[in-house]
Amino acid sequence: MPNIKPVICGVCGKSANLNFKEDFKEYSLWECPECFGQFWSPMKGPGAGWYEKDERYSFRNLNPLEKPERNHREFLRDLPAKGGRLLDIGMGTGNFLAAAVKSGYDGYGVDFDSEAIETAKRVFGLKNVSTGDLDGVLKDFGEKSFDIVTMFEVVEHLENPAEFIEKSKRLLKNGGYLAISVPFRGAAEFLKPNDKPPRHLTRWDKNSMENFLKEHEFETARIKIIKAPISYLITKFHFWTRGFLSFNAVGKLSAVPAGQKAVNNKVSLRARVIQKMARIKDYILFLLPAIILSGILLVTGRNGLGLYILAKKK
Repeated sequence: MPNIKPVICGVCGKSANLNFKEDFKEYSLWECPECFGQFWSPMKGPGAGWYEKDERYSFRNLNPLEKPERNHREFLRDLPAKGGRLLDIGMGTGNFLAAAVKSGYDGYGVDFDSEAIETAKRVFGLKNVSTGDLDGVLKDFGEKSFDIVTMFEVVEHLENPAEFIEKSKRLLKNGGYLAISVPFRGAAEFLKPNDKPPRHLTRWDKNSMENFLKEHEFETARIKIIKAPISYLITKFHFWTRGFLSFNAVGKLSAVPAGQKAVNNKVSLRARVIQKMARIKDYILFLLPAIILSGILLVTGRNGLGLYILAKKK
């Protein structure tokens, strides 16, 4: 049974007769008939400490991705206000920001994870990055100080997305651009096992995201459902067979003894060699199953994975 029915939408903040969608542990998912946004109740995140301890994030701090990801590449295709001042919120280890700087932007970044910021400085040589939040950025830079604000895989984590977008808008110059990516709620359920609370608090599709941005005086310039590529499905098969055909060798080699911090790249370099070998093995074992699964997802219309949005401040 769902918990007490909310009377206010967690996305648009309006009073509405919300529609119950599903339960998960102590949470329930609701959809607003006004904005069509979906949110989990109680709409409460786990806090920065929880993310810093989560193995998905701690592993990435030790083994940062060197190239932009699918959502990043959509932005790098658009290159809005090229050469302008860009702020990447929730920058992680800096692979996107490094690519943006290389593309000519005056890049700045902020994240609550101090280990991720240290990795960004060490691996990519990024200087204009810091641990903090939007309030700190507004205090340090002031309003209308950026041409572009980006937030990749951030919005779905927020307890109050409306307030967050309003603060982001204050940072943007008139006519400035906002780039967002979020998980796509139309994805097949088995492709997004972590798209649940407390990690994620909202779910989005094209309609709900466009309504959300319009409410906050943004005009959508481009919106795209990012499809699940074969390489991603191969990775999923790797994790689905962990302990049977996959043994997490990279994770074990990347582990840092308790009480120690990674001060150089030795562990990471060793892990990368094993990672490449494991990747070759994965392609040999899982390429054909991944192609078959991709065909099934395409036919059923469930092959969307993420949502990329580029919007302009009115």
